[in-house]
Amino acid sequence: MITDDSLSLLSAASADALESRLDALLERFGVTRWVYALDLPVHGGSREQFSIGAYPDAWVSRYLDEGYLQVDPIVAHCAQSALPVLWTNARRSVENAESPRAARARRMFGEADELGMGAGLSVPLHGPGHSWGLISFAGPRVAAESLRERLSELHLIAVHAHEVARGFAPGQGADQPPPSLTPRERECLQWAAEGKTSWEIGRLLRISERTAIFHLNNASRKLGVCGRQAAVARAVALGLLSIR
Repeated sequence: MITDDSLSLLSAASADALESRLDALLERFGVTRWVYALDLPVHGGSREQFSIGAYPDAWVSRYLDEGYLQVDPIVAHCAQSALPVLWTNARRSVENAESPRAARARRMFGEADELGMGAGLSVPLHGPGHSWGLISFAGPRVAAESLRERLSELHLIAVHAHEVARGFAPGQGADQPPPSLTPRERECLQWAAEGKTSWEIGRLLRISERTAIFHLNNASRKLGVCGRQAAVARAVALGLLSIR
């Protein structure tokens, strides 16, 4: 279900405005640092990176100097999966491994902990055009339990932030006509925005659950996203759907 907080993200008119709103929103989750990073294909077959938010400069320098990108299990997970990953789980995956790679990953987590980023949640972001990225929410290790308990809320925030932020990336904000959704697709999305399940949407619209899923999948495909929450966020951002 989309909340007023989520709506405030969807109406951000600039990257700076989105950063400010995310800072204020995430404070209640114990998140002290966050970063959104997107890897985009560009003309000629090369790729370009776009990011907003920030980690401490000391940590960014250390991360790059030590080549932690090559051993970071969080990045490896996000490149291959659409599921969020808690840093505590990623950390556990290398705790007992004896390879040099795992040892470097353990050192990476230890150094992040020293800089007040011992807990975190990373959400993979995959989009059209073979783009991919992630948004990571980080804080001191004592925030780990809060992040776990509110994973679903943070996942939804990540989806909405991505919907807005990707429009600020180079070459991504070109004006294009919005897709045409059928009245039934709009109805299904409207109820999905209210937090209704496919079965509940079917009952409300007097159609089968399978038919409701069919319309939601069609809407997602037309909007160029994966999943109903992303489809709702995209439809709201494009002015195709209003939140009651």
